[in-house]
Amino acid sequence: MIYKPTTIREAVALRAEHPDTSVYLAGGTDDLRLGSCAEGKDLIDINGLCSDAIEEKDGKLVIGALCTLQTLKECEKVPAFLREAAGFCSSFIKRNSATVGGNVALRRQDSYLAAALAAANATVLATTPEGDKEVPICKYLHCTCTCLIRAIVIDPSVTGWVKRFGRTSASHATLIAAVSGDTYALSVSGSGFACGNSPDLASGMTFVDDIAGSAEYKKYLAETVFTLRR
Repeated sequence: MIYKPTTIREAVALRAEHPDTSVYLAGGTDDLRLGSCAEGKDLIDINGLCSDAIEEKDGKLVIGALCTLQTLKECEKVPAFLREAAGFCSSFIKRNSATVGGNVALRRQDSYLAAALAAANATVLATTPEGDKEVPICKYLHCTCTCLIRAIVIDPSVTGWVKRFGRTSASHATLIAAVSGDTYALSVSGSGFACGNSPDLASGMTFVDDIAGSAEYKKYLAETVFTLRR
């Protein structure tokens, strides 16, 4: 079944009523593919409920949850390393439909944007059954809440770099690393997310063998990637 709520509050209420059998539907690049986590679940269509714009407000850059990766990649207001992260999605067709909010909300370990946004100290504007909230993206990535992301907020002047490792440009990422100022972030297949003020993030992570690479290879990358300083 596809629900078509008319307000954000209605969408959040539907998700709260069916936490185990429903997912939000935005761009649908993950929800509509075979074998996805949404297979067999009801879809709550949020298209039209959130913004797809990138706007400057009170000195911050507010990226609407329905903004596509392609729009993010092309917007010169967006910090260069975040635009580069959006380009990790190698398919133009996918970039033109996949949304910023969806890529973050899935909390996938091969998320194109998670590491770069974490390094940029981005925050998530979201609506929950209890009301609206704004939380650091690192905290959001480590929780399991079913809130609806409305926007991502970043400092438009932030600078940094981001690096992706993978078997091919179209395969799941083995590791994505990002740095901005004194904030370091890692997203590693099979290991989840890590963020902190030291490049020694690998010491607190457990690495596993999977289709993206061996545990030994991932550990090596995690321990050395921040020495690149490109």
